[in-house]
Amino acid sequence: MKKWYDERYAPEAGAVLCDTNDVSVGKARLFSFGEEAKFKFRMILYNDQGVYRAYRNVCPHFQVPLGLEASNLFTTDKRQFMCTIHYAKFEFADGACTEGPCEGLRLEAIPVETHDGQVYIARME
Repeated sequence: MKKWYDERYAPEAGAVLCDTNDVSVGKARLFSFGEEAKFKFRMILYNDQGVYRAYRNVCPHFQVPLGLEASNLFTTDKRQFMCTIHYAKFEFADGACTEGPCEGLRLEAIPVETHDGQVYIARME
């Protein structure tokens, strides 16, 4: 599988995703790029106690989105992401799968940064 930044519709480094206050603590927001494309680039932005974390919205088990609505991305206790297809569970902090058919794999992280009240795709060093 290609790295996220090699995907056709992936956002470029420096792209503004949203204002920091658009994603409350403990909440996620979904983004989709390439709206007219058959295979869009999908990503998740999560506010982890003020630390913004982004992952490609693709389950490493079967290459399908974890979910298509932000409200459906979480386990019932809201402590992990959960794939809506095969119920694999993933840590917020590093995207590691802790339970399910892809245990030991990870969601692909997308580096983000914040400044001036906005969340950006981080520049790659």
